[in-house]
Amino acid sequence: MPVQESRRNAPPQTLKDALSPADSLYVLPKDPLFSHVLVPALGSSTSVDIMMGYFASSSFAAVAPGLATFLRNARAPLRVVVSPFLTDTDFDAVTQDESYLADLARQLLVDETPTEQDLARHTLECFAWLLVQGRLVLKIAVMRHALFHPKVWLFRDADSSAALHGSTNLTKSGLVLNREQLTLSRDWTGEESTYAIIRLRTEFDDLWAGGDDDCCVLDLPEAVARNVVETYKTDTMPDEARLQTLWNRAHKLPEPVAREEFSRPAAMSIPSHLNYESGDFAHQGEAVRAWEAAGRRGILEMATGSGKTITAMICAARLQDQRNGLIVVVSAPYRPLIEQWCDEIRQFGVDPVNLTAVGGPRARAREIAQAGRRMRTGLSRAEVLVLSNDTLCTDDFNQRMGALSAEKLLVADECHNLGADSFATNPPEYFDYRMGLSATPERQYDDAGTQALRAYFGDTCFTFTLEQAIGNCLTEYDYHVHFVELSPSEMEEWNDLTRQIGTQAWRLEAKADSPYLDNLLRRRRLVLETASSKIDALASLIDAQNPRDLRHALIYATDKDPEQLEAVNGLLSARRLLFHQLTQDETASRPRTNRILSSFQEGVIQILTAKRVLDEGVNIPQIRLAYLLASTTVRRQWVQRRGRLLRTCSVIGKTHADIHDLVVLPPLATVSDQPLDRDARRLVRSELDRVWEFARLSRNGPAPDGPYRAVEHLQKLANDMEPG
Repeated sequence: MPVQESRRNAPPQTLKDALSPADSLYVLPKDPLFSHVLVPALGSSTSVDIMMGYFASSSFAAVAPGLATFLRNARAPLRVVVSPFLTDTDFDAVTQDESYLADLARQLLVDETPTEQDLARHTLECFAWLLVQGRLVLKIAVMRHALFHPKVWLFRDADSSAALHGSTNLTKSGLVLNREQLTLSRDWTGEESTYAIIRLRTEFDDLWAGGDDDCCVLDLPEAVARNVVETYKTDTMPDEARLQTLWNRAHKLPEPVAREEFSRPAAMSIPSHLNYESGDFAHQGEAVRAWEAAGRRGILEMATGSGKTITAMICAARLQDQRNGLIVVVSAPYRPLIEQWCDEIRQFGVDPVNLTAVGGPRARAREIAQAGRRMRTGLSRAEVLVLSNDTLCTDDFNQRMGALSAEKLLVADECHNLGADSFATNPPEYFDYRMGLSATPERQYDDAGTQALRAYFGDTCFTFTLEQAIGNCLTEYDYHVHFVELSPSEMEEWNDLTRQIGTQAWRLEAKADSPYLDNLLRRRRLVLETASSKIDALASLIDAQNPRDLRHALIYATDKDPEQLEAVNGLLSARRLLFHQLTQDETASRPRTNRILSSFQEGVIQILTAKRVLDEGVNIPQIRLAYLLASTTVRRQWVQRRGRLLRTCSVIGKTHADIHDLVVLPPLATVSDQPLDRDARRLVRSELDRVWEFARLSRNGPAPDGPYRAVEHLQKLANDMEPG
């Protein structure tokens, strides 16, 4: 132990100090490669990059001392590019989702950095820990008719670089048993070594960015999702046909089952089961014809849930059939919406490229170039790229996309989000055809942004309102309004903020910009959104439900204060109801999101609690009961939110939806003293706008206890508040 302790406390060696005594050539297993090169190099490097034909986590045992030191001292991850063939145990690990790996790692490691003993004795658990913690980043390299077979270790610190290269794989056999040979190049020993290091470093950097025409490199999650990673057994080497299959999966090409099938160009086709000319979705056919009649430029203003995605893909497929080839770019504001688009697009016979999932600019550039190459060589008649609005607005993307010779269609989902300056000031003019999709294309309080959208996409060429959709492609609903009161402390805070706003009233009259006043108004609005009595009202509504009937329910909390969502979750926990929150933290991981939604759809999870993450993008037709604790003054948000709750779902026998809206008004006790200010009246009217919009299309509007009575109450309050 004293020896280990002294090693740990000694100042770290430089890479040059660590490797200067080493030889230039090592023959295994008789030469001391571990003690002379690998352990000291790992322990003194600030970055380590590896290219290996075959990889096995069991090899960590052989380099445990140096690897433990690297993990403890360096911040950079261990980066490894390997072939798609892994050992049985490592294959089982990497093809599981992240939660499985985390559980496996915690069995031994919890969140501590693995020690030498951990690495040597518990390699699979340490492998899981490294992956989950991001300290080991694996990428998978696939070649078409050959094996990915380099064996290179690249070491670097602040001043020096070294490369170990030869015939040894990163496996126990390769490092310990086989007869192997390796060369050690160090940039302080001469020009020949420096050249070798630079050449190998350039090769690694190119592969890490995504590869080239001969070698495709995928991030591990994408390789697993495409079913590219396979179990490696030493007695069954892959043949050329197997390599071709993996190559096709990596590039999202058809499986090479038969040569005539493989030679058929990939193309979009409208699924035979879609009936868009008659029935409940006849409006889709009308929208298609309207967009085509407008010169294939324009905005489709269609209610949430009416099938905008399907309509857009029908338009794209019909356009492809009339052209020699077509590149379709679909932009969307959020990752869940991007992934949902990819799922929908696959119904049309093509596998989209999710540019958000492939990595950074270099990886995106590779995917764009490959899409263009498939079009030029006749492998494809249509390529579909799906990306975020942020990527759409980058110069790099637009330069590379604009350079492709094929005709191009841009489909912008929730296109109102593109009214910001980042898009409006430099729109991509190279798109031959343009389609904007939105239930609410008008940008509230931003006429200039709305005009910029229409100048680029064209005017609205088709409209299908929520009123038209309900009872046809959307289900009907009952709407229930519940008025709640502010607590004494909340009333005091409201009044205090009102007095401060009153001192700034002249700014309102003059319509002058004032961050200070805007902050006061936001804080006062927050008092209403987060009123504590909403939790008590929600508890009463929950308790009034038969627990067995409380299924497929959704609770919306404010996105301005996390404490409200925490209070909702606590309320449900106390009643032992099965729930799960769905926020940006959960939707950041698609496997995790899918597990949550699957459990909810099956009724295992009774209730989802959420903030704004479900406003745009996530399709959950099973929702039949919703509680709205907070709604902003932005009309688009609550229009889209309502449409998302009205999707039909025959699987659960959904006949209609029930929406419970908890409405807090300004403290009316002050009316007896003096009229509320203009902004307080505006808040009442904004609540009235939403309540009336929800009430007028509801089934139960005119019922004795229906929402029309709530509308009348709000109208009376708004009138009573008028001064003088």
